[in-house]
Amino acid sequence: MSNSRLRHRLALAFALPVSAFAQTFAPPTLTLPDSIMAPGTQMKWVKKVPQYCEGPAIDPTSGMAYFTEQLSNSTLNWPIWRIDPAVASDTGSRWITASNQSNGLFVDGEGRVIAAQKGKVVRYKKDATVDAELATSGKTATFNQSNDFSMGKDGSFFFTDLGTNIFYADTHGTTTIVASGINNANGIEWLEDENILNVQMAGGNRRYDVGANGALTNPRSFYTLNVGDGCEVDSHGNFYLADYGEGTVFVVNAAGTKVGSIAFNSQPSPYDARSGKQGNVDNCHFGGKDWKTLYCTGDGGMYSLDLKIPGRAWPQTGTTALRPGPRLDLRPKAMKSFRADGRWWKDGIPGRAEGPRLPSLLVTP
Repeated sequence: MSNSRLRHRLALAFALPVSAFAQTFAPPTLTLPDSIMAPGTQMKWVKKVPQYCEGPAIDPTSGMAYFTEQLSNSTLNWPIWRIDPAVASDTGSRWITASNQSNGLFVDGEGRVIAAQKGKVVRYKKDATVDAELATSGKTATFNQSNDFSMGKDGSFFFTDLGTNIFYADTHGTTTIVASGINNANGIEWLEDENILNVQMAGGNRRYDVGANGALTNPRSFYTLNVGDGCEVDSHGNFYLADYGEGTVFVVNAAGTKVGSIAFNSQPSPYDARSGKQGNVDNCHFGGKDWKTLYCTGDGGMYSLDLKIPGRAWPQTGTTALRPGPRLDLRPKAMKSFRADGRWWKDGIPGRAEGPRLPSLLVTP
C-alpha cells in the first residue's frame, strides 16, 4: 500500500491483554496514512488513572513522561504524575501532589518542568521545588487558570487561559494580551521560525502571523473542530489537533487538509471520567527514544502510539535573566539525521510531495 493511501476505519486492539480493558475502552479507530503509521501498529495504555488527565510532556534528557490529573475546581491539589514509559515495571507516581491546578506542561532541555497553573506559569526544578514564576496574573496582565503554552528560543512564550485572550510573556516577566475576542482559547503552538501561531478554540484552530514582541495579526481559520483542545506538530508539518468534543485527534497537513484521525472509544467505566465522547482525548505530545511516539491524555490517564515521523524539533530555552541556562541540543540522534537535505513533506497534497525549507519544522544533522 502506498504512503498516500489511507487505511480507512482500521480498528486495532490496544497492546495489552483484552481483559485489562473490559468495560473500559473499545478498540481505538486509527485512520492514518501509511506514511505516518505502520500497518498493525497498536495503541498502548501507559498509565491507567480513573480520572480526567491532561498536559502530556516528555523530558528530552531522560525520556520520563509527565501529565496532570484534573480534580474538582474546589481544590488546588491537582497532582502531576511522572512515569518512565520505557520501563514496564514503572507504574508511575504523583511527582507533585498539590500543583495549584496545573494543566499544560512542558519539559525544557535541562529537565525542568514548566506548568500552566491557576493565575501563574511556574517552572519546577528536578526536585519538584519551584524554580521561577515565568508569568503571574495581576502583575502586568490578568488571567485566570493558565491552560496551555508554547515556548520560544529565548524563553518567551505564548499562553492561553480558556478565556477570550491570548497572552505573551517576554523574558523579563512582562505579560501582555496580544489577541482577544476568542471563544475558549486552549491549545497553542508557536512555529517561531515561520512567524506563525496556531491556537485551538471552540469551533476549530485559528492561525496568526507573529510580529515583534509577540504582536499577532492576520487571524484566519486553519481547521474546523467541535471543541479544539491541545495540539502538536511533527517534523513534516502535520498538526495533531485534539478535539475534546469528538474524543478524536485529527491529523491535518500543512495546508490545513485532514489526512487522518485517531478516535478514542471510551466505554462507561471508572476510566470514562467525562460521559460520552467528550474528554476521551484532550492533548498530545511527542517523545520516545527517536521522538516518534505520540503520547495522549484524556479520560483514563495516558496513552501512546508509535509513529513513523518524529515530532518537530522544538527550540531549547536560551540564556536570559529570568530563564537561565545554556541552549542545549538534546534531540535524539535519529532526529538529527532525518531529512538532512533540509526539505519536508506535505503529506496528502496531490502533486506536492515536498515543500520548502521550514527551519522550525525541520530536523537537520
